[in-house]
Amino acid sequence: MDSIEILTGQNVIIQYQSATIMQRAAARLLDYFFIFAYIFLIYSFFWEIFFALLDSDKALIIFILLWLPTMGYHFIFEAMLGGKTPGKMIAKIKVTNSDGSIPGIGSYFLRWLLSPIDVFLLWGSVGTLFILFSRNHQRLGDMAAGTIVVKTDPALAFDLDESYYVFPDDYEPTFIHVDRLSYGQIAFITNLLIEPKNKNAVSSSITELADKVKTILNIESNLDDRKFLETIVRDYNYYAALEI
Repeated sequence: MDSIEILTGQNVIIQYQSATIMQRAAARLLDYFFIFAYIFLIYSFFWEIFFALLDSDKALIIFILLWLPTMGYHFIFEAMLGGKTPGKMIAKIKVTNSDGSIPGIGSYFLRWLLSPIDVFLLWGSVGTLFILFSRNHQRLGDMAAGTIVVKTDPALAFDLDESYYVFPDDYEPTFIHVDRLSYGQIAFITNLLIEPKNKNAVSSSITELADKVKTILNIESNLDDRKFLETIVRDYNYYAALEI
């Protein structure tokens, strides 16, 4: 599948590679395997206890507690693991918001709530058709929740670390004159820095670009060239965020 361009709140364009339909299917099948393995273990080790308590008031409570992980499997794991389930981790994909930020509990819940329509209605054809033909390869649950599913494999993904555009309250910029750079220049630097690892940017290009930026800003730095450019991008995005 093709890459997805995401425009963050700081007007930074990030590129991800969308997860393929095969990756998503593989992740789903792996998750079902883990669910069935859990059910098998429950029946193997707890069935006698449950059967002994069948006539007591505790039976229903125990039944609910034991089955809750299977019913809410995807919601629970995605909320706990930042958009991943065990199956997604193996398939090297994850759920993220369409603006590149981390989804909230509500987004994960909405995806889970609509998953029966995507996964089970007409043998999964509804979700499959939406994934294949929607603009960002989203199933119905993704569209409702504002999420996308992307690759996390570092050899394939066009992933930009959140530290480039999400800042703690005590963040202090290193270079105060980064506003001399244009948005186009920052976008060019960013695109160079997030080249996928199987298309490594030529180090001489990074060095040349770092020297050019130092000349424009009239500054010196002891940072290595890549680290210098990364800091420039972060500082620029920090100041841009303050103006929003």
